[in-house]
Amino acid sequence: MFFDKLNYVSGIEVGFGGAWVMSPPNFYFIPDRNYDDIPDGDPILLLDGFGTHANSHNIANGFSWGPDGWLYGTHGRTNYSWPDKPGTPKDKRRQYDGGVWRYHPIKHIWEPFADGTTNPWGIDWNDYGDAFVCNCVNPHLFHVIQGAHYEPGRNRVSSQYAYERIPTIADHRHFVGGNNVRDGLGTPQEDLLGGGHAHSGTMVYLGDNWPDKYRNTVFINNIHGRRINHDLLISKGSGYTAAHSLDLMKAQDPWFMGVTLRFGPDGGVYSSDWSDTGECHSTRNTRKHTGRLFKITYGKPKPFSLDLPRLSNSELVDLQFHKNDWLVRHARRLLQERYASGMNMDSAAKTLFQMYRTTSEIPKMLRALWALKVINRLDDTFLLKQMSHADEHIRAWTVRLLCENFDPPAEALGKFRYRAAEGPSKIVRLQLASAMQRLKPELRWSIANALIQRAEDSDDQNLPLMYWYGIQQLVEIDITRFANLAATAEIPLIRRHIARRASALSDVKGTHAVAAALAKATPDKQSDILEGMLKGLEGRSSIAPPAGWGKTYARLRANGDQQTRRNGTRLAIIFSDESAIHDLRADATNTKLPTGFRIEAIRSLTQKKDEELPSLLFGMLSDEKVRGTVVRSLASFNDGRTPDELLKCYASFDSSTRMDALQTFASRKPWATRLLTALEEDEIPRRDVSSYTARQVMSLHDRDLTTRLENVWGKLEESSKEKQKQISTWRGRLNEKVLARADRNAGHELFKVACAVCHKLFDEGNKVGPELTGAQRSNLDYLLENIIDPSASVAADYLMQVVELKDGRTISGFPVSQNAASITLRTLNDSIVVSRNQIAKSTKTTKSIMPDGLLQAMTPEQVRNLIAFLQLPTKQ
Repeated sequence: MFFDKLNYVSGIEVGFGGAWVMSPPNFYFIPDRNYDDIPDGDPILLLDGFGTHANSHNIANGFSWGPDGWLYGTHGRTNYSWPDKPGTPKDKRRQYDGGVWRYHPIKHIWEPFADGTTNPWGIDWNDYGDAFVCNCVNPHLFHVIQGAHYEPGRNRVSSQYAYERIPTIADHRHFVGGNNVRDGLGTPQEDLLGGGHAHSGTMVYLGDNWPDKYRNTVFINNIHGRRINHDLLISKGSGYTAAHSLDLMKAQDPWFMGVTLRFGPDGGVYSSDWSDTGECHSTRNTRKHTGRLFKITYGKPKPFSLDLPRLSNSELVDLQFHKNDWLVRHARRLLQERYASGMNMDSAAKTLFQMYRTTSEIPKMLRALWALKVINRLDDTFLLKQMSHADEHIRAWTVRLLCENFDPPAEALGKFRYRAAEGPSKIVRLQLASAMQRLKPELRWSIANALIQRAEDSDDQNLPLMYWYGIQQLVEIDITRFANLAATAEIPLIRRHIARRASALSDVKGTHAVAAALAKATPDKQSDILEGMLKGLEGRSSIAPPAGWGKTYARLRANGDQQTRRNGTRLAIIFSDESAIHDLRADATNTKLPTGFRIEAIRSLTQKKDEELPSLLFGMLSDEKVRGTVVRSLASFNDGRTPDELLKCYASFDSSTRMDALQTFASRKPWATRLLTALEEDEIPRRDVSSYTARQVMSLHDRDLTTRLENVWGKLEESSKEKQKQISTWRGRLNEKVLARADRNAGHELFKVACAVCHKLFDEGNKVGPELTGAQRSNLDYLLENIIDPSASVAADYLMQVVELKDGRTISGFPVSQNAASITLRTLNDSIVVSRNQIAKSTKTTKSIMPDGLLQAMTPEQVRNLIAFLQLPTKQ
């Protein structure tokens, strides 16, 4: 036992005379300079503030030494941290929202590397120094680019202006539904796809024992599937696609739970096994002494006998060209350690330069380059010459190394501009986009302008977004110059996001600057700019029009593109153009127009608070194509006629529109009073009222309404003991025989009404809350605990916020985005943009947006049918 006084160790790596250990909330170095497996002293606390509050598995984890000499780690997204040196006040710390981070072992610098994914656990690199992480939940694999933002966003400050995020590289997923891990390996369909949604322990195989076909391919532990998945990396544009390959291994032992994969000094692969019967959320009754290590080899590996720390510098340098990258990596780290200790590295550097110049194999050239980097022998003169190298990987890494310290030489900026404008390589442009974020904002303009002219990059999976991430901060430098980029950019996404970012500023300068760019833009670019402006202006119903708006609007209305004309009118509404208001009223009621056009017209008039709109809406309550939007829009107007008008039509509404109507009733006290009367007099069936609507009524904080609700519908709030009793009762009732008699088709219909509004299952439903497809749905305890007591363990991203508006309306939901002017709340049935100046009071709760009492309004047969449907392993 090396050290046994830490709690919940989630990352460990060896080097620089000791062990680097993550034990949240702390990051330690435990010295062992003679490597005798006996600590030389107490752990040294390097950083504290890593999150532990949200859950026990979305935490900092998975250490690996990167090719650039930094120690890399991963961090779950539903947790968050404030890492810094011990003693740093919280107001001096920066919140870190998860993704990939790194720490320099010599400079002792910590920095975020990439933002996002849900729960990455483990990072590794291929022969070209490209990083990959697996994600513990679907989607399961990402190509990690410095400065990138990955799904999901989750309304975090770190990705507030990302707007869109880079998706997974996997063209497949490893599950179809999910099966109880305690019952085996899953259904035949799931077995064929890969066994389950939970993954851990990324490994890109670069050893020398397995056949060459496995080199530069990815292996991942599949926790629920008790196996090791195998994905093939295929070059695509600036990055990769990951294709599904046959699983490497499937364990017959139901206790196998793979966590880490590493290839070793003889090329064989080590797999660590948690060895438990739980699953990735296990926090209770876990086995603490049953972990195992397995080794997977091909044939009989050659015995390994080298003692690397005892090798000379020359021998360590020679190992840089070894086929087994385990030897390469550890030899490179030892060279870095010796440089850090003050050892003379002149001879090693001379040999490495010679190796770099004489080999024709690009991975070997990169290894020599990385080794020179970690011993600090790459000067600007040498790197600038490499900007003209024939190979794109060398040029890309040269860009990265020149910007490592945030201050490349002036000559480099000129070369960057040339490569951005004229260079043929998307891989180099990807690194230029990444490097922009490490340049002072005022130095980014010319590079940014060149990159956004590359129309051929519009469909690349990485480049448009990486360009955006690099330029968005320029809005703070020169708003006019920033807005003008929208008029010249040849990439649609860039045009949209520039317009959105500038228009979202709290004052009108940004909007007016974009409007001026809109006036100058060619017709083919105007649609994107308009779309971005409207997105940025969400929540604002009226701002002063820019100079010359009348001429601009006339040009937009004359445009041959219907979408441009429509969006121009919506923008004119915000500028209080009376002619536009008249046009939108006509569009809203014109049944010959496409439904989407009419819905947008209604929403625009709603945002404008058009006083004539309620009367128009009442006349459209019978229009099936738009009535859902009509009902939701009525909630925005404090019109006393609304409750009676809704009741007149309620019986004719479909289930979805009824839910909209009930939510509208529950948004204001007088209307909720009318709802309670309708329930008491059986005008509205009590079974129609969901627990979400009941909670919405309670959020109005009216004692009389709450009492009447409890009398007619029932109590919503219950103690934890009562909930545990319910869980126990339903567990006893829903045995195998009972579930076997279930009507799963009826359960499907209940799912549509009760669950699909927030959750997605088998490609049906909405992604308001977590997707259910990959959840452990056949585990009855899992389902009952999450349905009956949803707030017992909920990520901060799904906590409900109650917003009371100045006009008397109350909205309950969780924030999905916000800016200086507005906040967007996701409710049960809508996404509502609220202007900050309309908010009277906002209260954050500890409650999940998923309400208690979902089963309360159901009969035992309905509960049985719903649970049986939710437990289906595959789509019927």
